[in-house]
Amino acid sequence: MKLSKLTCTLLGGVMASLVLLQPALSYSGTAQHPWSRARIDMLPAEIRADVQKWSAACGGSIAAARYFALYLTVPGAEFVALHFDEFQCRSGAVHCDSAGCPHEVYIATGGRYRRVLAVRAHDIRLSSANNQAFVELLDGHGSSRTLRWNGSRFVAK
Repeated sequence: MKLSKLTCTLLGGVMASLVLLQPALSYSGTAQHPWSRARIDMLPAEIRADVQKWSAACGGSIAAARYFALYLTVPGAEFVALHFDEFQCRSGAVHCDSAGCPHEVYIATGGRYRRVLAVRAHDIRLSSANNQAFVELLDGHGSSRTLRWNGSRFVAK
């Protein structure tokens, strides 16, 4: 199949535009600034107040990365998991060690949030099955344990 001279010229122009666009995309705000105070400011008021308590220990400068706060909704409840490995503190007051980093889980009840779990782990994952909430705690050795929400707290599955 032969392409006309006009088609080749148009294709060349489109490809050149894509090449020029790539550097612009790599310098977008998200790529250049992965840490943002705005991610903390967008948290529900009760959670934001708890996180802002870190500000004094951090020398007044705190920020969060994209996956700092993750949400899970099941019938009758909304959970928010905070991952402090995605939290930036100028003074390094959030200490991660061989046991992992601090993680907290909050639940919304009656329109207000309260902390229902605080653990040190390498990661935690919120999930749901059959309209029930679960949190999987992962350690640094590839092991995990799963806790189930019983309506008032997370308990061993």
